[in-house]
Amino acid sequence: MKIYQIYVPELASYVKYKVLTPEDIEALVAELSGKTTKEFKLAILENVIYNIKSEISESLRLMSRPTAEKCIDALYNGCVMLNPGLDIDLWINLAYSKTLEISGLDDNIFMDDELAKKIHDAKNKKPSTKNKVKKVTRQKFLGLQNHLDSNIIGQTDAVESVISALKRSQVGLNDKNRPLGIFLFAGSSGVGKTHLANTLHKYLFGEDNLMVRIDCGEFQHKHENQKLIGSPPGYIGHDEGGQLVNLVKKNPSTVVLLDEVEKAHPDLWNTFLRVFDDGILTDAKGEEVNFQNTVIIMTTNLGNEKTVDYLLAGGTGFNKNINYKTGTTQAPPKEMVEKNTLDAIRKHFRPEFLNRLDKVIVFNHLIQSDYEKIAELEMSVMVEKLTKKGYSVNYSDQVISALILKGVDTVKGARGLAQVRREQIEDKLADILIKSIPPRGSIFEISYKDKEDDFIFTIKKPEKQLNSET
Repeated sequence: MKIYQIYVPELASYVKYKVLTPEDIEALVAELSGKTTKEFKLAILENVIYNIKSEISESLRLMSRPTAEKCIDALYNGCVMLNPGLDIDLWINLAYSKTLEISGLDDNIFMDDELAKKIHDAKNKKPSTKNKVKKVTRQKFLGLQNHLDSNIIGQTDAVESVISALKRSQVGLNDKNRPLGIFLFAGSSGVGKTHLANTLHKYLFGEDNLMVRIDCGEFQHKHENQKLIGSPPGYIGHDEGGQLVNLVKKNPSTVVLLDEVEKAHPDLWNTFLRVFDDGILTDAKGEEVNFQNTVIIMTTNLGNEKTVDYLLAGGTGFNKNINYKTGTTQAPPKEMVEKNTLDAIRKHFRPEFLNRLDKVIVFNHLIQSDYEKIAELEMSVMVEKLTKKGYSVNYSDQVISALILKGVDTVKGARGLAQVRREQIEDKLADILIKSIPPRGSIFEISYKDKEDDFIFTIKKPEKQLNSET
């Protein structure tokens, strides 16, 4: 039996793993059949990690529950990396495929309650008469605040406004037939409007259900409204239905995002008035589509042009000059942003449209501390991708500072951070991985050199076999 050590960033230390023989793997999996997924993972850790009962157990005990679970997943991935036969997904798929071929459930096949239900339903082939409506449980709703606070940076007021409006739906105090929530997100580009909608959808309804996203820039003419609900009888495409109604029929529990709603023809707003009131939209075939279990979010940049002019203007009066090529990290006064935005919204939208919304939410401009947190989140995206491939990543504080320097200004918001991450970090990592594939367990160390104005990458290969036992 061989023992290797791999660096686990969640523990900031090296972990010693055993490499089992095929016979040991087969015996271990047979011993663990019937356990739940969580019990299976923990048992694998105890059997494969050489030093699990020493400093690792103590570190896990001191962590918060979410952090400990994330760390356990990272440790388990190390076990599977060195012993691929222990991959729980492999055994679940094998159990699922075998069980469909036999008449009864085999108690010796490893499966949890969820898998057993899937197999039972598949065997009995119970047809579903309608799309399943996924309800948000009270327990899940109680965790929404912490989830949004940890993923949405610099928009505390927006998060609280969304949760306050959704509370009424959760306890049954909203109007019975209305959607769960109807919001208009306003503010400058790159401050998190679309990101909040995405994060809310994934948490409430899961990644399996796709969010319905409509780009309102595609509906600037009156006749284009038919693309949402379908063509009238006698016209080409009548039997195909509409873009919006088809998606909501398929996913009745979802977030409906209407992006840049101010660009759409006013007839599109008229289409949604009944949705806002009754939670129902009638398509071109005369069928009613239910929106009562959706959250409707609209975004707009109205009023932002005045704020941008204020940020980029030089001089006053006749000497005032606006240079749109010049970036700035200055944050405008919050009161001015809200006034410019709300004034523009009231001028553009009719009162009967605005009065049906649960909340008009004006997003803040981001400040330096917000950009630092977002830069850390952007780096975590890249770290997660490499971790799944069996690599670890270390980076210096200068990398975060360089990301902000290269990718941030108040006008375009935080979107530039993702662009810098992709073009100047991930592109170079891709070149490294294509030219020479580092062994699993290697550590990528990223730094930034001011003189060279560039990100520098070095690779530390993992320590090989520490000892061997026969």
